[in-house]
Amino acid sequence: MTPTSSSPQLDLAPGARADGRWTPRLVLLLIALAWPTQLLAAGGILGANAMAGVAQTFHTTQVAWFGLTLTLVSTLLTPFVIKLGDLYGKRRVMLAMTALGALGEALAALAGSFWLVLAGRAVAGFYGPFGALSFAAVRDVFPPRLVKSASGIMGSSVGLVALVSPFLAGWLVDTWGYRGALWFLAAATAVAFALVALLVPETPRHAFDSGFDWLGGVVLGGGLTAVVYATGQGQSWGWSDARTLGWLGAGVVALVVFLFVERSSAHPILDLRVLRRRPVALALTAGGLAQTVAFTMPGLAILLALYPHIPGVSAGLGWTAQHNAVVSVSWNLVMFGTGLLVSRYLRFFDTRKVWCAGLVVMAVGYTLVGFFHGDELELILTSCVANLGAGVVVAGAPALVVGVVSRDEQGLGSGMLNMLISLFGAIVTAGAYAALAADSTVVDGTAFYHDTGYSWVFWLGALVTVAALLLSLFIPPLKETAEDEDGRAEAEAPQPA
Repeated sequence: MTPTSSSPQLDLAPGARADGRWTPRLVLLLIALAWPTQLLAAGGILGANAMAGVAQTFHTTQVAWFGLTLTLVSTLLTPFVIKLGDLYGKRRVMLAMTALGALGEALAALAGSFWLVLAGRAVAGFYGPFGALSFAAVRDVFPPRLVKSASGIMGSSVGLVALVSPFLAGWLVDTWGYRGALWFLAAATAVAFALVALLVPETPRHAFDSGFDWLGGVVLGGGLTAVVYATGQGQSWGWSDARTLGWLGAGVVALVVFLFVERSSAHPILDLRVLRRRPVALALTAGGLAQTVAFTMPGLAILLALYPHIPGVSAGLGWTAQHNAVVSVSWNLVMFGTGLLVSRYLRFFDTRKVWCAGLVVMAVGYTLVGFFHGDELELILTSCVANLGAGVVVAGAPALVVGVVSRDEQGLGSGMLNMLISLFGAIVTAGAYAALAADSTVVDGTAFYHDTGYSWVFWLGALVTVAALLLSLFIPPLKETAEDEDGRAEAEAPQPA
């Protein structure tokens, strides 16, 4: 039996779980989990807009580390966060993560040198794995009948973030410079801390053994970080450069060593027996690939929009950031609206069929974007098709994970999905830049990209989506949550006369 907590907040949970209807308390609880989760996506957009100001303020050619530092720290810490959440409860770990995230962004905003900015971003990276806990927490604190819809709404709200963030980023950076974006992130993360502290009850512990596999966590996190780092630097170093191959080799060796470390550990940081189950492996890999496309492709499309249009030299559209934000409202609304609709009705349909249909639409959409992206009308029409599928993907992925793992394994499943998205995201981004570089013109040290390169970026997204679809076809029927099964068993049991 799972031990109960003496926390008054946790004692409220059973009453909220009784009937499975949306109540004001559950709506507030969803906001408290969705705000900090989607703040990660907003932070990526704000950070991308702040990079130019950072580079010009500190006169550095290493500005890529502004974003890479946060990504590397987040990747390194993810396995520890998963285990700590199971050991001590997700709410406690979330509070620590949001507090460090707010502190790190504030330090970066106050920094007087580039290296201090990076130090602040490294501290802010402690907040990066928040999504590994928030989606798992949904299953712990929401009524069983609302788990799929709540998870879907949290995932699809990334469309709303993508809709608002470009306008917000432009206003902050244009008015207050890069420090304005960092101060906003610090304040918004502090709000996230308050929401979690006031509205989220403590979750049950899913691991009761106090042992902790520090060696396994370091080896796994270090291996993933090395691979992400090598992939991120491969374009600038060269893929055959000794540094790129060295970091890739070190990462692969560390991941192989991790398998042996976990087998001999009395307190493994990840239960590899769970990951050896075919449904889990297929769902996590397909979910990671598909969400990577849904999250990565819109960011890469910004290159097409903002790069100049110079016949024979650059095939960019030459838009301003403000014009791009206005045009992108269309497909971001499609993504958000589709995600909300799917979230509401997902529990009435076979999740696998809805998921696969979304993948088909997203693959077709990005294939069309690759062919037709020459002006506003073409980009709006084709991107809306792609984001129609992306809305299904971001809403359906959490439900896919819920359907292949038990309640006690939810933290592990969500954490592994987040790690795969980071890993696949680095690889897909590197592949996209390689496609762009293969068809480019360098003028005064700056690379300008031709149309074929942009086309292959979108076709790469379509190909990765097709790979996710092929894997998804082999996922067996998904089970309902344990709580749902228990509820049905009670309902079907003979009642006394």
